[in-house]
Amino acid sequence: MNRPQSAAGFTLVEMLVCLAILGMVSAVLVTGIGRMDLRQRMIGQKDAQIDEIAQAQFTLRHLIANIHPSISPQTGNTVEFVGNQFGLEFDGKPPGNASPDALQRYRLRLERGGDLMLYRISTLDETVDRRQPDVTGWTATRLLSGVSSLSVRYLGSPDGRFAGAGLPPQWQLQWSSRDVLPSLVSLRIEFPPGDRRAWPDLVVRLRVANGDTCARDLRTDECRVIP
Repeated sequence: MNRPQSAAGFTLVEMLVCLAILGMVSAVLVTGIGRMDLRQRMIGQKDAQIDEIAQAQFTLRHLIANIHPSISPQTGNTVEFVGNQFGLEFDGKPPGNASPDALQRYRLRLERGGDLMLYRISTLDETVDRRQPDVTGWTATRLLSGVSSLSVRYLGSPDGRFAGAGLPPQWQLQWSSRDVLPSLVSLRIEFPPGDRRAWPDLVVRLRVANGDTCARDLRTDECRVIP
């Protein structure tokens, strides 16, 4: 007696097994795609942070390297440059998008909220007292956010007010009321614990202080040679 042939196709058990395998494969694929997407977002965020720091360093290096040694109208013989370990103030050329324009007074400082701010105002603007710490009326640019500390140092002669007494240059935490600019300015920035951003130490060589001794008197617009 002949036995009946098996019906062609999958049994219910085989179908369930196939569906289970497909479900596991789909879960693995979805997890993998999700991880890849997360990784791409993290890489993109890290690249953006690197670009932000690189742009901030480029801006500061360009401005500080090209500081203009304006003569103080009050003293007649000291340079308009004030710096301490928490920030600095100086005269320089206007940014490209503001040219042509008068010299700008720049002020770099770290605000309490962690924003590294660069302020500027025209040296011909008589509506604002630039000697006051208030920055109302100044144009503000945020260079970085989430900064925990800013430390600035200045390399030059330690001989009190004026330079040239023969002592070798030293790193100092303050520089003001002098007849010369520091030869180097160092800026160090730190971020809070857990923040993976890194700030390479920025040391800027001031071009004027390392060769050009011409300082411009803002009252007469004349170029003077500082002895």
